[in-house]
Amino acid sequence: MTEAVFGLSGEQLAALPSIYKENLLQGKTAVISGGSGGIGKSIAWLYSRLGAKVVLLGRDAAKLRQVKADIESAGGLVAVFNVNIKDPDAVRAVQQEIIAQQGGFDILVNCAGGQFPRPAIDISDNGWRAVVDTNLSGTWFMMQTAARYWRDQKRAGIIINIVTVVDRGMVDMAHSCAARAGVIHLSKTVAIEWAQYNIRTNCIAPGVIASEGMAVYTDAARAPFPDSNPMKRFGSPWEIAQAAVYYGSDASAFITGDTMTVDGGGRLWGDLWPHGKPDYFRV
Repeated sequence: MTEAVFGLSGEQLAALPSIYKENLLQGKTAVISGGSGGIGKSIAWLYSRLGAKVVLLGRDAAKLRQVKADIESAGGLVAVFNVNIKDPDAVRAVQQEIIAQQGGFDILVNCAGGQFPRPAIDISDNGWRAVVDTNLSGTWFMMQTAARYWRDQKRAGIIINIVTVVDRGMVDMAHSCAARAGVIHLSKTVAIEWAQYNIRTNCIAPGVIASEGMAVYTDAARAPFPDSNPMKRFGSPWEIAQAAVYYGSDASAFITGDTMTVDGGGRLWGDLWPHGKPDYFRV
């Protein structure tokens, strides 16, 4: 695995083409959790290139500083904050810092999360809690805290949750499937409740994406021509970033409670075993 295939460098992200007009997001501030790598980093780059000020949240201070330096070298406006989104008090505290330093924000992109492949029968109690607490509870703390701020300030807001494709379940990923399905249905629910506050909430469900997160998968799952979708290729974090721009712009002004699936048709056809295919299914 090389970064050129499973992850994009700052130099690559600065050079990738975009279909969007320059300065599309000028005057907007976007908070992006999980912004130090993978999909979150790509979204941060594209939002910045389109004129947004980006605020990156994460747990790895060194990675955050590197992304900040790279984007700033290209002329972008970036702030970074360390936070563990599993801690609701920490989420509320960091949001107050962001508001004080940045004057508020308009868009929240929830990219933070993590999972590991394991047959459901073998998931430990701690493993289950680690994934669900981050992917579901952490995302919820970010959503609710942002919504309360926008409501109290009578300010419009946009929430974009990066989830995953759960239409057929997720083999070897029961903990992540449960958490991400929870986020999808949370988003549908609050899309109704929070419409009165002019808050839109949508999800993006990536399929197999050539990002650093693929490092925990088996060699078979990282095969050059994956069997996970009929297009027989990996998606790029940049393709997810472009979907996130659509939801973060006025182009989606009449869309809320939706989930955009970006998976090369994998929800319809495909075979993916992140932990390895059992002999039972090889016959």
